Amino acid sequence: MLTTSTIEQWKAEFTEKLNAANNEVSVEEIKQYFLGKAGIVTASYKELASLDIEGKQMIGPLLTEVKNFFESQLNEKLQIFKNQEIEASLRDDLVDYSVELPLHEGHHNLIQKELARMYDIFAKYGFSIHDGNDSATKHQNFYSVNIPPSHPATEIHDTIYLKQQDETGENLLLRTHTSSMQQELIRKLWPECRFVVPGKVYRWENMDATHDVAFWQLEGVCIRKNMSLAHFKHDLKALLSEIFETELDIRLRPWYFPFTEPSYEVDIDCRNDPKLFELSKRRGWLEVLGCGMIHPEVLKGAGVDPEQYTGYAFWFGLTRMVAIKYGIKDVRLLTNGDLRFVQSF
Repeated sequence: MLTTSTIEQWKAEFTEKLNAANNEVSVEEIKQYFLGKAGIVTASYKELASLDIEGKQMIGPLLTEVKNFFESQLNEKLQIFKNQEIEASLRDDLVDYSVELPLHEGHHNLIQKELARMYDIFAKYGFSIHDGNDSATKHQNFYSVNIPPSHPATEIHDTIYLKQQDETGENLLLRTHTSSMQQELIRKLWPECRFVVPGKVYRWENMDATHDVAFWQLEGVCIRKNMSLAHFKHDLKALLSEIFETELDIRLRPWYFPFTEPSYEVDIDCRNDPKLFELSKRRGWLEVLGCGMIHPEVLKGAGVDPEQYTGYAFWFGLTRMVAIKYGIKDVRLLTNGDLRFVQSF
């Protein structure tokens, strides 16, 4: 018969069995004996239904109490065995850090490798190196370099805008070119200056073998008295020959850019380089950058008198330039993190 003394006997038996248990299997057997579907406690709930009200009120709470007690004790015992198993596993898996292993040093990404080399080249030619913020105002990115508000580049389908706003209430944007730093640096280094601005730029592009949403660009600016297009072409030919590590012939094709006048696209002669010749689709000339003489309005906006000073500006996609130099047909290889590709250069 179900009585308080019966429950006390269960407790004593349970404690004796649990103290003797030496692994998880024996604990599980105790659990089934007392709390399983055919266990002692489970069967007692059926017997409880046959008691009178007074018996139910007295025995019912005791049954619940002993059930909870058994469950908590079983869980604690199981946790002890699990902890012991983890500790044993850790002891077996200990690493001897005193053993000397080969040192694997980091490997330069090809873009960073070429960028570091370009820093040396530009420094040799008297250019200072500057960077800037990835975010910019519409004035910095567009209006300061003579791009009007009506220009298609200012539209959301071309430019990535942010939720943050400037003091005029206009949304900030991710810079679409490093030209966004041009006026600020000209004012800082005014009036004669010679600098380059490398950095990431962002476009609302469909990613493919020749386009990316984020890519590296480099902008160069030189302002002097009596600077001419002839000076510019001489400098550009020398710089590109250094970058491609071979003597190059270049040609300037008239083009249109809002921030330069006159403006040009620059091609390099690759007829004597089989790799570049194939990359040019056997045309013999390969476009590498845009450039021109800085527009008088841009100079005025930076506080420079265009009657006394003239200058040139050039810009190129560093990602694309590296791809051209090494004959890489898919620019995504330069940024996808594949170590097999990275370590091949």
